[in-house]
Amino acid sequence: MKIAFPISEDKGLDSPLNAHFGTAKHFLVVDTENRAVTPLDNQKLKEGGSSCKTGVFGKDSGINAVVTQCIGDGSLRNLNNDEITVYAAQGDTVAENLDRLDKEELKLFHIFDLCQGKKNKKEGGCGHHH
Repeated sequence: MKIAFPISEDKGLDSPLNAHFGTAKHFLVVDTENRAVTPLDNQKLKEGGSSCKTGVFGKDSGINAVVTQCIGDGSLRNLNNDEITVYAAQGDTVAENLDRLDKEELKLFHIFDLCQGKKNKKEGGCGHHH
């Protein structure tokens, strides 16, 4: 399985997660079969437009799942429509979340967990408006 993580900087499996999926400049894709990592740039940011409300990966991307702390409605719907599973991150790094995924401790990201439903970081949101 290939899992994409929005990251703030590339440190391999020790990469810290970016606080928001759609505006992350980079992703780290991990192949769970062999723990191989591949860094990717967020192509949606290069194209311009509303990155928070657009999908980043599609059916043909080879990505099976995403682990993120915060995601907007448009991205969540697009990923789900493309049969890409979205998990709610429970750790600060890629490695921590992989360990929790292995232990089946990560939960699916639910529509009620969207970041725009929580307007500030004190309420668990990403701190910006959509």
